[in-house]
Amino acid sequence: MNKSPDSPSSSGILQPEDWADPLLDLSVHQSGERRIEYWREIILRLFADVQISAIPRHDFFGKVLSQRFSDLRLSVISASEQSVDRRFREARSDYEDRYFAVLMLQGKQIIEQSGSHAILEVGDMAIYDATRPHSLRFEGQWQEVVFSISRPILNNLLVNAEDRVATSLAVSQGVGNVLSSYLGALGRQIGQLSADEMTRLADPAISMLAMTLGGINGSIGDSPHLRSGTLLRVKRYVNTHLHDPDLDAAMIASASGLSARYINKLFAAEGTSLIRYVLLKRLDRCAHSLSGTGGARTVDSIADVALRWGFNDMSHFSRAFKKRFGVTPREWRKEGVPKR
Repeated sequence: MNKSPDSPSSSGILQPEDWADPLLDLSVHQSGERRIEYWREIILRLFADVQISAIPRHDFFGKVLSQRFSDLRLSVISASEQSVDRRFREARSDYEDRYFAVLMLQGKQIIEQSGSHAILEVGDMAIYDATRPHSLRFEGQWQEVVFSISRPILNNLLVNAEDRVATSLAVSQGVGNVLSSYLGALGRQIGQLSADEMTRLADPAISMLAMTLGGINGSIGDSPHLRSGTLLRVKRYVNTHLHDPDLDAAMIASASGLSARYINKLFAAEGTSLIRYVLLKRLDRCAHSLSGTGGARTVDSIADVALRWGFNDMSHFSRAFKKRFGVTPREWRKEGVPKR
């Protein structure tokens, strides 16, 4: 979908429903000083709340081609010379709770964060933490691939991942060289692959990034961390598809690019199984819906709630609900309090 911040609206700024689109192709077309204002709007909405300084030249430009999949985002950004500064010290929402892995395709960038700095030219890579103050300096026209990864994912793969920020990655050989080529290829496929395909292709990139980052201190993430990251990815998929009554081990395995047997081994480490995890999450969603929020009760019938969260056998749902919460769905709705 092609969009621009000068789409029809009284302010010229994209509407909330536009920003929610998983595929965005955005360019700055405004005139004069408004160009930088709208460029900052794009960066704020898609990445983080930052301040942008640039000479308000008539030929200032900015362009983002971006695809969101699962809770990841891959973008190719091109723009004029500018400075970007983050002053906040905490994430102001979930979308900011990210690490950004950067691959330079054109131009030069200087990243500064937590007392470290990295100078990136064509082919170079580094990461920085969007939640903490940072400074980015771009010289001349530039283009880069940005891989946005939630902090819990990378923190699960590495010990002290935050210590690797603003440090140039070794990409001339080994895993880092494979990673840079892989991210460049992924960037060229934005909009050409489905969200599920991008999610499956992103997992190797995350693992390679963890290994490359680990090489900085000679402490490559060990296999338990990698398994934990894979389990997180499977759980993300499950939690975004709980409403699908066809969600089963085969569907999850296919979407994850893993075998059902291997996925069950991952869940066995937590003392459960894949199907039991799906069942418990569905029951938790039903309980939340039946309780309402802030003391309010949903007007939907119990059957409607069960169907909404993937149950198509009411007898099975009632038995499973009572076994988990100690009361029937009707009693739960009436009392509205957990009884485990």
